[in-house]
Amino acid sequence: MARVLFISENKLKEQTAINEQVDSRELRTAILTAQDINVQNTLGERLYEQIEYLITSGDINLPAFIHYKNLLDDYIQPLTIHYSYFYALDNFLVKFMAAGLVQNRTEQGNGIDFKMFEYMKNSARDTAQWYDNLIRKWLCANQNLYPEYTEDNGDGKIAPERFNPFGKGMALPFPVYCKNYDLFYFGSNAARLARYPRI
Repeated sequence: MARVLFISENKLKEQTAINEQVDSRELRTAILTAQDINVQNTLGERLYEQIEYLITSGDINLPAFIHYKNLLDDYIQPLTIHYSYFYALDNFLVKFMAAGLVQNRTEQGNGIDFKMFEYMKNSARDTAQWYDNLIRKWLCANQNLYPEYTEDNGDGKIAPERFNPFGKGMALPFPVYCKNYDLFYFGSNAARLARYPRI
């Protein structure tokens, strides 16, 4: 199956600091990396493949799939843009040449030092993680619109990771059992275990 790009190279240039003169072929790898690692991890393999299929078939524009179109336009594309930019930064710091790794230089400006590069990488990652958190919240709140997001046939497909990408979860002094994002019950131990029995 042909690879599907959720964003164009030109869209990536328009919405980031990447100069329009940059060869679009240089950006394709960053886009595919962002999709494979981050977008697929957030959507889960089933929903990811459904979006790919709808784009390839052209059905994404049909009224029956308006929820998928909105998900693509409002959440998946911004997420892909910012993670692609994050990965593209590495591609423009150094190049593989016949002589080995070479740091990029230009006649139009001075190269940046590693501290500035690290700052740019951290800033790009923080922005991408903000969009990642946004799409996860949307999907958790609208699971009924995307059945592929919650179904699990035990066939080894990548399941979506629903945790907050900003950091670790909260540690509680007692185990809390939760199903389908039901609200936690913080009553007495007996009442809590009656509602959320151990599995």
